[in-house]
Amino acid sequence: MSSKSIETRYYEGCGRIGPIRCIFLSEFHPVAGPKIVCQFPEDNVSKDVFHSISAYIIPKPQFILKCTMTINSLGHKIIGYPIRIENTRYERNMYIFNLCFVCDSWSKTVQYEPVVKKLGEYLVLMEEETGFVSKGSSRLPTLLAHLFHDLNTYHRATLAEGDTAVRLLVGQPRASPPPVHDHDVPVPVLRVAPPSPPPTPTSSDEPHLDPDADWDLTTAQLLPHIDGYNHVSKIAADADVEKTLVKSCIRNLLYYDVVRLVPVLKFSNTYRATPALSRFFRDPELQAACLAYAAPSARRQTALRDVGRMLCSLQQGSPLRGVCERWAVVAPDVDVRRLVVFAQLHGLIRCIKRYPLWRGSEGPGAPGGPGGSPTDLRRLFTGALCEDEICCRARLDLVSLRRIVDEDPDVAVVWR
Repeated sequence: MSSKSIETRYYEGCGRIGPIRCIFLSEFHPVAGPKIVCQFPEDNVSKDVFHSISAYIIPKPQFILKCTMTINSLGHKIIGYPIRIENTRYERNMYIFNLCFVCDSWSKTVQYEPVVKKLGEYLVLMEEETGFVSKGSSRLPTLLAHLFHDLNTYHRATLAEGDTAVRLLVGQPRASPPPVHDHDVPVPVLRVAPPSPPPTPTSSDEPHLDPDADWDLTTAQLLPHIDGYNHVSKIAADADVEKTLVKSCIRNLLYYDVVRLVPVLKFSNTYRATPALSRFFRDPELQAACLAYAAPSARRQTALRDVGRMLCSLQQGSPLRGVCERWAVVAPDVDVRRLVVFAQLHGLIRCIKRYPLWRGSEGPGAPGGPGGSPTDLRRLFTGALCEDEICCRARLDLVSLRRIVDEDPDVAVVWR
């Protein structure tokens, strides 16, 4: 393959995964300063290259914050986890080191970050017990070679030194999550930590997000407002957090499959069954999960027949309000809101959205502020924005928007 074709295929951000090219251990020497103690294969990272980036690999003590770092420079992408140990047995009462993985500059390396962090914490234990790193153990070259071979070949490795052992696994990188919009509703789908106080029997099987778990401050502030019904704009307002930060946090939760996005649940919405609904009638586990999720309480059991018939009655042209009125007497033990959320999460139904489309010959004006005039709103009637998104952008309630759309003969509505 020519070098030109390689340059076309491999570039920073291309999303391709490359192997580990080198593993090295660096430290801050009290006399020589930052230096490489050991690396495998040898001389993969030259002294000149290391000298140019040593300030980032061995940062100043005040910048060591127990987090991974990634450097992309001079043809190398280096992933590390700087460690600072304070103890009077060291010169300057401190020892700083960093075990780093070296990959190609174009390679995707996010999958190595947990491994590097776990290795760093393992070496801290070894250092505190025996001075394994600072005393330059003769086992270091063998350890790096073992890591290099097993992580590249098997994507896993096991290290054992004395009574201390650690198992490492390189996970498969996840796909980038979709963009988060103002009108999207995040629904918790994963129990992250046990709730506090202890769960009651009615909530033990429900998804739960614990603000007291190991989250960043912004995410912890948002978690109490993520209930499966609040959209992003409402979460931002209720939590008093900048909307861009809210979207960033929810994208992070999406990446780790903690939440999923569904449209805003309104009783004026129209839903329709998907081909996946047939799986519901064949899968006992899915049926049991649905009945548990859609039951109003643990004491009131929901009938499978009622749930199945209600899902089948969701079709285009029948708003959710009409379905609820029709089944209110027949199936009173079904929490319709929870049933709709569950069915969307599992792809059993999907929401049919309305997209206003301006067909007039005049050029639309600029959108106004809250409650803008019909002329101002026409710029948003492109056929690409659904009603929920227009309401969030124009800060307008749905009833007012639909009145404007219905009264304007030049606005058509596309359902999809």
